[in-house]
Amino acid sequence: MYGWNVAASAAFWGPICILEVAVRNAIHDQLVEGRKRDDWWNDPYLNLCHHERDGIQSAISTLSARGTENPSSDQVVAATSFGLWVGLTGEGILHRRELRYETTLWQPRIVKAFPHAGARRRKYIHAELDKVRRLRNRIAHHEPIYAAPLTQIYESILDVSGMVHPDAQTLIRDSSRVREVIADMRNALTSGDVRF
Repeated sequence: MYGWNVAASAAFWGPICILEVAVRNAIHDQLVEGRKRDDWWNDPYLNLCHHERDGIQSAISTLSARGTENPSSDQVVAATSFGLWVGLTGEGILHRRELRYETTLWQPRIVKAFPHAGARRRKYIHAELDKVRRLRNRIAHHEPIYAAPLTQIYESILDVSGMVHPDAQTLIRDSSRVREVIADMRNALTSGDVRF
């Protein structure tokens, strides 16, 4: 089981990587659109909840600790966690009008990061991304994932990546080993034949 868990974790890492980069770049592009500067997080008219603000500051601090004193916006974006971008698709703080992400971030900007979402709304996209985030964190911390609904989460990865751009979905679907690793679980457990 341990060996199969490692194989499944390894198989998921590539698709999660493609999804994470596609989502963060698409959201970043929309938050930069029409601004004079790329560091949208420093816009005095853009209100972010503490969690997202802390996520950006953490990325800047990490870059500083690595010797990058005045990081570019691209460097900051690359250093942020997936949780930041998932959080930006969340609801924010509903009882504070300036922090209701549905009206302050989603409707005016972030919805455009998912041009192929069809009728799917922010809550759905956020929930799907959060499922992937939780699995990603389990994998990153070498925790067991075998009890997770792996087929469903893989479908979420494909679904949301396709909302950003069909090419991202195609790349994941055509390059991934996730389905074959999941299908091979029983054989791996009975024969002990596992490759990771």
